[in-house]
Amino acid sequence: MSIKRFYIQMIIMAACALLASCGHRGQEDANTWKVYFPKADYSSINSEERRIVPEDNTDTAGMLIRALSEQPSDADGVPALPESIRPLGYSLSERHVDIDFPAAYLDMEKTSEILVRASVVETLTQDPEVVSVAFLVEGEELKDDGGSVIGDMNADSFINNTGVELNSYARTNVTLYFTDINGTILKRYDEDLVYNTNISMEKFALETLIGGPSNVNEQVAFPTLSPETKLLSVTIKDRIAYANFDASVKEKPYNVSEEVALYSIVNTLTTLPGIDKVQISIEGSTEGVFMEKLKLDSLYERNDEIIR
Repeated sequence: MSIKRFYIQMIIMAACALLASCGHRGQEDANTWKVYFPKADYSSINSEERRIVPEDNTDTAGMLIRALSEQPSDADGVPALPESIRPLGYSLSERHVDIDFPAAYLDMEKTSEILVRASVVETLTQDPEVVSVAFLVEGEELKDDGGSVIGDMNADSFINNTGVELNSYARTNVTLYFTDINGTILKRYDEDLVYNTNISMEKFALETLIGGPSNVNEQVAFPTLSPETKLLSVTIKDRIAYANFDASVKEKPYNVSEEVALYSIVNTLTTLPGIDKVQISIEGSTEGVFMEKLKLDSLYERNDEIIR
């Protein structure tokens, strides 16, 4: 799984567990359901209880989809399914719901799309007749940025692998340093992203750097680190960031110079408050060199001269 896809999953998990009360599966009234919706600024999701009376010839899933299209009573909320992306149709079979959306669904900004998907799945999977949900666009399975089919989503999609629900996330602007096609300079890119606040900002920034440029920037920006690189840990003490990577960090993507690779890490970290210097270690060791000649046992400060 790529770092980007990982964070896309992390974003969905965090969004749907943001609510203060997480016991939404149980219902005191069989006709009362929680309907999830994004805030108007698409910075988070919330929910409100609605009484939905069963109708002849309409299953619960259909009524919940209709409810997702209605304006929340919360003035700060917007419908999860506004008119521009109102489903073309849905089908329920063997406890699985397929929802087909118009082509306009693909025009949504990424954060908005994630929150819409989270709201819909969280709402529908309350129904005991619904175990999983999949999104289609004009009959074709929805795909992520990497071209992989997103596929079935269910309640377990929103729990991390320790079984603990994530409880908060936030939108932030992260400054990252990628390179150009020649791999000899750094270029600054500001990414507006949503991150799980249970993860430190320095870890999030480095793992996003490893993941490479976003689709928006990938035509003009190139990665500085191998996508196989694993960040083992990052800590801060006395305004020094200590970043520990696995040995994959020594592998150069494309024709990136050692200085560009190292200072992409240093400049990204020193953009964050509270960090003036960076020391890099590999597999916990500061012996030897980063790739070819830059020593690991040195403290590196920000290098603005390499930025263009």
